[in-house]
Amino acid sequence: MRRDDDFGTALRTLRQRLTPGEAGVSASLPAVRRVPGLRRDELAGIVGVSEEHVKRLEQGRRRPSPSVVDALARALRLTSGEHTRLRTLAGFAASPEPDGLVPREVTETARRMLDRLTEVAVCVCDASWTVLAANKLWHSDVCTVPNTPGRDRNVVWRAFTEVGPSVFRIPERMAGFRATVVAELRDTARRYPADAELSSMITDLHGRSPEFVQLWDAPPLHGGHADRLRVPSPVHGHLDLDLDVLTLNPGDLRVVVYTAA
Repeated sequence: MRRDDDFGTALRTLRQRLTPGEAGVSASLPAVRRVPGLRRDELAGIVGVSEEHVKRLEQGRRRPSPSVVDALARALRLTSGEHTRLRTLAGFAASPEPDGLVPREVTETARRMLDRLTEVAVCVCDASWTVLAANKLWHSDVCTVPNTPGRDRNVVWRAFTEVGPSVFRIPERMAGFRATVVAELRDTARRYPADAELSSMITDLHGRSPEFVQLWDAPPLHGGHADRLRVPSPVHGHLDLDLDVLTLNPGDLRVVVYTAA
């Protein structure tokens, strides 16, 4: 799918999810609305562009300017994560890397975090969500990833192929977690088009998981990480851990930190 198509699909989905009342638009006319959410002319009026302009954006026939993307984000009441995502789809971020390969080296900064964050569980992943390194607490309290090379160390691969892990996500957050990591994997594939290992894994996930296919083809938006893990505890029965993700550049790494209340 072309980036313009991705942007148009996302814009249409966001427009349809917002009600006129939420956008501050009077819904007195027409009495019976034929479309969910905002109409194109209503969104155009808020943003200050023509209805035809919005139509062309949604159809992938026009590239938006940065100022229009920002105005759309304000009009559609986007979160900061959604705003960033929309800018990425418009082509103002996340351009392809020069060599097209996912960086898989743990940087000195990442290793320093692993060494100094000793009271919480921490792991470091590359942009495709393969675990590269972790501290002792992560290995003892959280880890269900084998200490061997290959796809079994990839978070996305395990999420769509593994059954019954001893450490699992809170059920009501599982759908959001899976949608988020698939959307991020799409971004990674766009930035690293020459990475054969990444392309092969994505192809095999398409063949093994209908849910992955559905999410891959869904409107390309995600709201960022809001995840929680549940781990067995000999004292409490189980322990809930909140998960936060930090992105490190250069290196395009994900530092995942697990904390308990």
